[in-house]
Amino acid sequence: MGQSLAVFYPNIFHVTIVAHMFNRVSEKVREMYPDIIKLINNKKKVFLKSPYHVQECKEILPDIPLPPEPILTRWGKWLEAAIFNYCDIIQGL
Repeated sequence: MGQSLAVFYPNIFHVTIVAHMFNRVSEKVREMYPDIIKLINNKKKVFLKSPYHVQECKEILPDIPLPPEPILTRWGKWLEAAIFNYCDIIQGL
C-alpha cells in the first residue's frame, strides 16, 4: 500500500514522521495531566452510559454542546476533549 502511494506522493515518508511526532506530543500531554484523564473518563462514562444524562444536559443547557468524545487513537479528538473539560473547570472556579 505504501509503495503504491509513494508513486503519487514521493514525500509520504515525511508526512508519516510528522504524524508520529504529533502522536508522541499528545501522549506526553496526557502523561503530564493525569487529573484531566480522570475527569474526561468520568464525563465519558456519564454521557456514554446514560441517555437520561444526555437528555437532561440538552434540556438544561440547550446552547452548550455535549463534551466531545475522547478518542486516544485520534490525538486531535483527545485534545479537544481535554480543552473542553479544562475550560469547564476554569469556568466553575
